[in-house]
Amino acid sequence: MKKILLTIAAVAMIGMSGTAQAGVVNLQVGGTYSNNIRSVVNNIITTEGGGSIETSYLDGRKLDYLYCVDLSTTVNVNTVYPYTTVNNAALIHGSVVNNADKVAYLLENHGVGGQGDQAIALQAAIWHEIYGTGVYDLNISGAGGYGTGSSIATLYTSYVSEADKSTTGNFSKFIWINPGKDAIGLNNYQGLVTSSPTPEPSTYALMGIGGLFAALWFKKSSGTLAPTV
Repeated sequence: MKKILLTIAAVAMIGMSGTAQAGVVNLQVGGTYSNNIRSVVNNIITTEGGGSIETSYLDGRKLDYLYCVDLSTTVNVNTVYPYTTVNNAALIHGSVVNNADKVAYLLENHGVGGQGDQAIALQAAIWHEIYGTGVYDLNISGAGGYGTGSSIATLYTSYVSEADKSTTGNFSKFIWINPGKDAIGLNNYQGLVTSSPTPEPSTYALMGIGGLFAALWFKKSSGTLAPTV
């Protein structure tokens, strides 16, 4: 009976530590982002606002960066979304993000905060991989474009080329975010993605307790502990 209780406790503790970032969370969206990214959407020259959106928090934990993976809807900056859902399965509004592995590759290798050239080029490359040529492209050579010799255009071209050749990105390493303001989820807001924030001390404590229970169970089952009478 004690073995069973120890096993249940260990599984519960480890499970709790592993799901600390899952479910419904409070998302605080920052107010600073890369505005007026020169874009071509459905062959129309336009501008878009994108990430990294800073300074943003998930349940009080500061995020390294926050990028948009949903071009068709909007999210309000300087806004709290208390009924946000998160997952590690690349699900946005119930569907898997197109080319999520390529988006993950870009974030793994080029994920950066701030609003500099790298963030602009990365956001544009993420949109391009999700939506494809002709639906989203960076405006390089069109009217008002960045120009082929610009840093943003060079970085974007490099990022897209790398991602197109790779399917090695692990999208389960990232947190895919569906912001929500109400408990019943009447509205869809812009889907976002971020890296996993550093676990809180309580998460490490749960992991440690779970590991201790597991260790005790294995020692007991192997006969290295004195029997209890």
